[in-house]
Amino acid sequence: MFRQRKDIFRLCLMVLLLGCFGCSSQEKSENLGTEEEQHYDAMQLKGDWQGIISEAAEHPVQSLACHKMLQLARYYTGQISAREVMDACLSDSKEALTSVTGAMIMSDIYLQLGFASLAQRAAFEAMVVTNDEKLITRALQRLTETSIITGQYEVARKYMYILEERNVNSKWLKAIKPMVEHPGAILDNPTFNRMKEQYEHTEDQFFM
Repeated sequence: MFRQRKDIFRLCLMVLLLGCFGCSSQEKSENLGTEEEQHYDAMQLKGDWQGIISEAAEHPVQSLACHKMLQLARYYTGQISAREVMDACLSDSKEALTSVTGAMIMSDIYLQLGFASLAQRAAFEAMVVTNDEKLITRALQRLTETSIITGQYEVARKYMYILEERNVNSKWLKAIKPMVEHPGAILDNPTFNRMKEQYEHTEDQFFM
């Protein structure tokens, strides 16, 4: 039953995605996020976990998305357990999606914790409300990745085609293409293979 819910969700997601590219810029709101969120996002993209911890020690964290990123940083630096980071990052997680950057932070957190469906939904929410080209591309890349993990290769091909039209980073495409065109290639990518196995053995997750 939960696999059927996953399939229905992904179908709806693709319909909404194609529709959103027909929206005018005036129809999209623009809330990129606070300076704090953008700073934390830049640090986590670099894997600067100690920098995140130091920043939080110097300046109290305001954003819920940043607070959850801090917990992930604490996990990566051995300060909390896997169970503790799961509890901290997954509870009330929808409340953290208050901006485009906040949604992408949560998408990154979800994916690093192994929850492809949640990562997909957060990235989609970010993409449909922004006009920022870099963030749209980043969200499309995430949607491609999660489509591969969830086994929706035709959907992944559509995302990849859109990204090619947008002249996305060729290094990223070179790494992704084999898994889209030849699904068995996912076995050669330990990270994607692990997340795919987790997805296939885990009931669908909804925002908590």
